[in-house]
Amino acid sequence: MRVTMQTIHQRILGNLGSVVSDMNRINSQISSGKRMSKISEDPVNLVGALGLRTNITQIAQYQKNLRYGDNIISASESALNSMKELAIRGKELAIQMANGTMTQENRTSAAEEVRHLWEEAIFLANSDVNGRYVFAGYRTAGYSETEPTPFIADKVDGYIINGSSLTPLAAAAATQYNLNTGDLAINGITIGATGVDGLSSAHANASAAAKMAAINAKQTETGVTAGFTAASVTASGAITAGTMDSGDMVINGQNIFDGTINPASAVISAGDADNTLINAINAHSATTGVIASRDSGILTLTAIDGRNIEIDTSQNAGDGEAISQLNGAAADKVYFGTVQLTSDRPFTLQTTSGPAEPGLDALGLGGGSAVTNEANDAPNDGLLQVITIQQKEGNVRYAGDRDNNIAIKVGPTSNLEVSKNGVEAVMTTGVFSALKGLENALRAEKYTTVTGPNEAAMPPTAALNSGATGLEQDGMTFANGTLSFTVTDHSYYPPRNKTINLAVDIATDTPESIATRIGRIPGMDASWSADGHLTIESGDPERFTFTYTDSSNFMAMNGITQDEVQFQAIQKSIGEMGTLLDNLSNQVSDFGARANRIEVQSMLYVNLNLAAQENLSQKEDTDMIAALMEIKAKQTAYEAALAAAAQTMQLSLVNFLD
Repeated sequence: MRVTMQTIHQRILGNLGSVVSDMNRINSQISSGKRMSKISEDPVNLVGALGLRTNITQIAQYQKNLRYGDNIISASESALNSMKELAIRGKELAIQMANGTMTQENRTSAAEEVRHLWEEAIFLANSDVNGRYVFAGYRTAGYSETEPTPFIADKVDGYIINGSSLTPLAAAAATQYNLNTGDLAINGITIGATGVDGLSSAHANASAAAKMAAINAKQTETGVTAGFTAASVTASGAITAGTMDSGDMVINGQNIFDGTINPASAVISAGDADNTLINAINAHSATTGVIASRDSGILTLTAIDGRNIEIDTSQNAGDGEAISQLNGAAADKVYFGTVQLTSDRPFTLQTTSGPAEPGLDALGLGGGSAVTNEANDAPNDGLLQVITIQQKEGNVRYAGDRDNNIAIKVGPTSNLEVSKNGVEAVMTTGVFSALKGLENALRAEKYTTVTGPNEAAMPPTAALNSGATGLEQDGMTFANGTLSFTVTDHSYYPPRNKTINLAVDIATDTPESIATRIGRIPGMDASWSADGHLTIESGDPERFTFTYTDSSNFMAMNGITQDEVQFQAIQKSIGEMGTLLDNLSNQVSDFGARANRIEVQSMLYVNLNLAAQENLSQKEDTDMIAALMEIKAKQTAYEAALAAAAQTMQLSLVNFLD
């Protein structure tokens, strides 16, 4: 095949252009430090490089998440350590104030400092990182005017509503307050019909106990728990003088003057000054489930649990009513307790709408906002939304996320928890309740328990005037008088006080009988230890506290004085502070472990980032030594090509003919 000069020239120019292009490419790699400037230069290698760049970006985000997590953990640890310092100070104050030389003025001053410690604990619990609360679970932000922070002072922790008092019914009247199937739904879950409570003598399926049982049967599904406030009735006037005969007063089906436990006839003095009527009613408390007390001669009956109180004063020409003045007229009436509903979250009650709201009426919650105090509750619409945050002095409300902990993403499918929600990290330590309990103890108020230091002879069944109770002491004796307990129910705001006056008759009462009657007071428990010590305590310390007065010397004979009650409350707080310190230390240790996991994960990503950067460098960064050697070779080739081209261009036709 003949090669023309044109072909030779084209090949020379093509080769020179290729060498120049290679030299430009290498120069570009040297100047930019990158092997590729466009996809066409090395598409396969570039895809790998892009994948590595994506990995590096993800690693950078994970490292940013880890730094955020580390900040969260540091803030959490700092807050918990500061709470430990508060607890240490609280314990120091408690130990100081337990000294008998301290006056109440000293203790009140210390109580004020403890109140500030409590407020500081709330402030620490609301610690944040860049405006995001560290103990709030997923709800790190987005709070409202009514819930400005995760932890809120003097508010109910959750949602609560109390039914109002129900109008008494005649025992023979149609049942109006029971729940039928379909009457009530809570959070969309239908509540079953109420059954007979096994306690009440009349309207037994309409009692607070019956409704509480029906609602709590669906508690797991609704998230709403029912409690009760005991039925109670106070006479319209003072007890009048007269004679009570058999049948004049029947309480929950029990004839009070039965001729067996009590005489069939008894003379009652004005105001029941000698406690004949009070003692007669209380003698049947084990059967009736009702305790009697009086204040200024006015009789009050209170159920010991969620049963109804049926009072029949209609027999024997109404003598029972004329003396007791309980029913307002000679009648057979039934009095009802009320139901309390609580939940961690807002909840909804639904019933039939119209002139009546049977499901709400049965709970004492019909009639709209005037009854329920829920601003959006319209009367007769069949709907009640419990959304109002109620006040509760001395309580701390948690408004954060109760179910989730703060977690950061550390991989495509991997999360790492860096904090705990406020219930787990703070509330369960007892920091707020322990500090508030110490403040109350120092102020000599809101008692929840006391144990008598003196030992009674066991069993404690000797009459108080027998000299054989084991509680006798020099300079003091039992006396006929009144032992009064005022029980405060903190589930209401303002809290409700209920005073029960227990008449003490030293000829018939024993240490055991008095303890039994104390234990029947709603919200109270009383018991004897095996070695003869009397313990009196709240049945629900979160809800009920108590104070007492005593003109019978019963408490003092057991060694229980006002000073002793306060001293034991302070001692109890010292123990609670020790437990609090242990709990907080455990939380700090847990966050320390989380910090270690963060550190390990951070080092892992440092290494992964270095490896990815190295791999990326291998794929896209210029090897300068190789590039310099290659460009040198290209330059040599270029110069040789130019020389060859010059010689070739000098050839003439004569050279070809030769």
